[in-house]
Amino acid sequence: MSENKDFEILDKLNNKYFTELESSVPHIQQTLFDLQNECYKTWRNTITANTSLYKEFLTDSGLTFPKSAQDIVESMSEEALKFRSIYNKLAISNIESIKNTAKTWNDNAEGFTELNRKIMHYWLSAFSPKRN
Repeated sequence: MSENKDFEILDKLNNKYFTELESSVPHIQQTLFDLQNECYKTWRNTITANTSLYKEFLTDSGLTFPKSAQDIVESMSEEALKFRSIYNKLAISNIESIKNTAKTWNDNAEGFTELNRKIMHYWLSAFSPKRN
């Protein structure tokens, strides 16, 4: 009976650990989401400001944006969008795969525990002294 009481501390510590984790993860996720949003806004504002400055430069200088340069920029933009679309699909596919692996592990955790329990008892019976 005392052995079970000895392990109560492990249950207490595990519960405390996972309770803290479950309360902190949503905050971390929200903070990361907010950071991602700010980075997006910064990127968008930087591009918008630079484009505006470039337009102003062309207007004030009397220069024009050559058709060949327009075609190159448009082509590069289309390729970048295609790349980002493929990258996003790959990222989502990898995340889904990892999620499915974790779900499979979780769905089979009891089976793994039971298998390990059987192996443990087999080894214990093979190497434990026999009691009369």
